This record gives sequence, structure tokens and C-alpha cells, in this order.
Amino acid sequence: MSDLLASGVFEACFDFLASRRGLLVGVSGGPDSLALLHLLARWALAPGRPKVFAATVDHALRAGSRDEAEMVGRAAADLGVPHAILTWEGPKPAARLQ
Repeated sequence: MSDLLASGVFEACFDFLASRRGLLVGVSGGPDSLALLHLLARWALAPGRPKVFAATVDHALRAGSRDEAEMVGRAAADLGVPHAILTWEGPKPAARLQ
């Protein structure tokens, strides 16, 4: 990924977001969403770009979901991105979780 970041190629992918007041990225803790968080955080460092915020839903559908959400919070903090954990309260599905 460092070659991609160094080349600046990815920056054009986010240009359509430059006029926004802020960006909220949902981060599950998987590699795809963590990569997106890293790319957006780096992109947003340039002057005039919107601030990036991150959120993770702790769905509590399986053991460890809170730990994963907290890991995302630490990763976001390392990037200087504010992060919130949104806790799913209430009934949960018993089947077809994906």
C-alpha cells in the first residue's frame, strides 16, 4: 500500500468529496474498511479538504465485537480521526446474520 500512497494515484479517487463539510466513514474492522480509513485520513490532510470522522457499529452478534470496535477506535486515533462506537441495542436476528 505504501507504493500506492507515495504515488498519489488514489487522491483523484476522492476528489469528488473535496467540497463536503465533513466525511463519515463506517469502519467494521476488516481489511477493506481499515484501508479506506487510512486512505481517507491521508487524503484529508491536504489544505481545504473536509475533516474525516469514523464510526463502528458494535452489533453484539458475537463475542469479540466490542473488542473489534475498540481496535478500530485505536487505529482511528493513531490517524488523528475522531471515532465513535455505536452500540446496537434491542432485538437481534437469530438467523441470516450476514
